[in-house]
Amino acid sequence: MRGVEAGMCLWHQVSKGGIVSESLRALGDRVSPPDRTLAASLAYALVRRLSLWEHLREKFLLPRPEKFSKSVQAAVLMGAAGLTELEKFAPAALISSLIEWTKERDRHGARVVNAVLRRVLEEGPEELRRLRNDDRLESLCLLSGVPSWVGELWRRDYGPDVARRFVEQNAGGSSLSLRLSPNAPRDLPQRLEEAGQIVAESSLPEGLRLADTALPSALPGYGEGWFTPQSESSILVGTEAADFEGTRLLDMCAGRGVKTGQIVQLRPDITVEGWDLSKGRVAAGVREMERLKLSDRVVMRVGSALELEPLAAPDAILVDAPCSGSGTWRRHPEGKWRLSPENLEELTELQYHLLCRAFSLVKKGGKVVYSTCSLLAAENEEVVKKALRAFPDISERLLSADFGGIACGKGRMLTPENPWTDGFYLAAFSK
Repeated sequence: MRGVEAGMCLWHQVSKGGIVSESLRALGDRVSPPDRTLAASLAYALVRRLSLWEHLREKFLLPRPEKFSKSVQAAVLMGAAGLTELEKFAPAALISSLIEWTKERDRHGARVVNAVLRRVLEEGPEELRRLRNDDRLESLCLLSGVPSWVGELWRRDYGPDVARRFVEQNAGGSSLSLRLSPNAPRDLPQRLEEAGQIVAESSLPEGLRLADTALPSALPGYGEGWFTPQSESSILVGTEAADFEGTRLLDMCAGRGVKTGQIVQLRPDITVEGWDLSKGRVAAGVREMERLKLSDRVVMRVGSALELEPLAAPDAILVDAPCSGSGTWRRHPEGKWRLSPENLEELTELQYHLLCRAFSLVKKGGKVVYSTCSLLAAENEEVVKKALRAFPDISERLLSADFGGIACGKGRMLTPENPWTDGFYLAAFSK
């Protein structure tokens, strides 16, 4: 499979609900390394700024885009993204490849693709200049790849300056950050560099930065449990959750066990119980504990965090709640186009009930940590405010971690200000 065809295959999977990174891995050896790189570049370029390419498609695919076949519409989207962002790929070669791809699915539509992409090539730069010279937040959202309704929420909740800052930060890319295990050898950075990685120090003592992205399992030391891929803001959340008095912690939404493993590594004196609704994520968490050699101190359980009962009363609870993921959209761009105001309302209701459950389960004198990888007030300070009204015996607790960021209600929010930091919200409470 050639690169452009593979890129269209990735887009097809994403349009059905898939994730670019997982779909890319599923291609296996059907794609050569150079074509895999091209396919990934095209797919990520398309997904990151999808609303911009849809804008160009509607402008140049006249008279009505919806009257053309799905193949034509998809080829125009991919072409607009590739012609605009891929500087090292010849425009003529990209257009030719997309024409051939379309011919196999819509022979008459191939001529349309040819005509429209040549218009994008000739007139697209002027339209982009117009958008850059437009001070409206809506235009900045298009250029940065942020749903305009989310930009409006940021402006409403935090003001125009912070809203523009959040939108602009989402325009950047992300790089891989690693959390080093206690048993990691001192020469691990050198080994990573010998494997072709560019390594830099992190501001966190247990962190390590790579200049780009990489498949973690292919890096030296992954199988030995020397490191775990984890953003620096996520590491700070785990550090806060590990700082409590007692020996039992409940991770109510443990997922694949990334923060679970971190907390157990930080606290050799404790045991952790991890819950998750997904059997697949719990199975992945079990494998993660085995990789890190922590299985003897962690119990992973499948079930709803609103219904399960802890094996023993927890001294501390981490509620790393399911959320919009708006702080991680640079890393997982598919999610921003699947979020809707209705989805957001459902998420905030779930987050409220999860936090209330944690308040009811934790021991008297115990600690609850609430976190999301979201930059939306509705999922963060508004959830906290509502839950505190329902539990007058719960009080705010000062964060022990040097979280930085900006104050938001009873917590703090870290913004995606560099490639290794995702947007996260963190708040802590005592019972």
